[in-house]
Amino acid sequence: MTTNENRQLDEVIERLIIRYPTIAPAELADIVHNVYDAFGKVHIRDYVPLLVEHHVKEELGTPTGEIPPIPDRSGVRSG
Repeated sequence: MTTNENRQLDEVIERLIIRYPTIAPAELADIVHNVYDAFGKVHIRDYVPLLVEHHVKEELGTPTGEIPPIPDRSGVRSG
């Protein structure tokens, strides 16, 4: 796992903790890391954290908490 992927997975876990407050943070982290492991042989890694988050949200179903915004990482400023 690259440093960038590790940081992105931490952000995924933080968003999921907000979306699913009834699930223990450690359990959510375990789920995310288990799903991440399933993508271990993927050669193009750019979208793996996004795919992990999408898969976990599908697995967990309807959120029970607030839906946090996904930060804009494009680096493009508007205005």
